[in-house]
Amino acid sequence: MTEKVTVRQAGPLPMPLIYLASPEDLAQWYVSQLAWALDHGERALSISCFDTEPLGFPVGRAAPAVLKAVMDFLYDHPEAEGLEILCAGEAAYRAYSLHWNIWYAPCKPSHSHEEGL
Repeated sequence: MTEKVTVRQAGPLPMPLIYLASPEDLAQWYVSQLAWALDHGERALSISCFDTEPLGFPVGRAAPAVLKAVMDFLYDHPEAEGLEILCAGEAAYRAYSLHWNIWYAPCKPSHSHEEGL
């Protein structure tokens, strides 16, 4: 299932005008968006992730909650052809790619200090 997912940095993306009190609320909001898209015939899915500090919690707490929720969703919905996780800005990209690499990436990227060895 992980082969269906890509995480990449995107340019500025609009932050949704929603109030979410916790990383878990954010994760469930993303799952509801994915479910809606599947119900309306979309199979190539995407979510736009952003720095959640304005919502009152750090993106470092949001990323693992969101990734777990969307991966659980994908495992329960094999009809999804793929999921693109678009990260708005460097902070969101660092947090999401870090947690993706820790928990889900089939091959771990090399560390920059090891490249010169």
